[in-house]
Amino acid sequence: MNKLYQKGYYYERKVKHFLLSKGYLVWRSPASKSPIDIIAIDDKGFVRLIQVKSHKNIKKEELEALKELAKKFLSIPHIEVELWIFDKGQKIIYDKKTLLNL
Repeated sequence: MNKLYQKGYYYERKVKHFLLSKGYLVWRSPASKSPIDIIAIDDKGFVRLIQVKSHKNIKKEELEALKELAKKFLSIPHIEVELWIFDKGQKIIYDKKTLLNL
């Protein structure tokens, strides 16, 4: 397992356990090549589609794929598309509206 994958795996698991502690059902898509690493659903049917990054340098094509999802679900209030970035001890969370402005 290379270091970048290990770091990404660590943060994906961290997000997964955080959401589980908040009562979400959570699925992780390991080593995914899709724009989504984590799918979380709460008991009211609120869905969170999350991409997790262990650094700020997101590839342009990955960001564009997230933006496409954000556009698709922009008018659906119970589905959120999120980008969680962990960088230098900070956690930054972008929601679908913010993603569209990146």
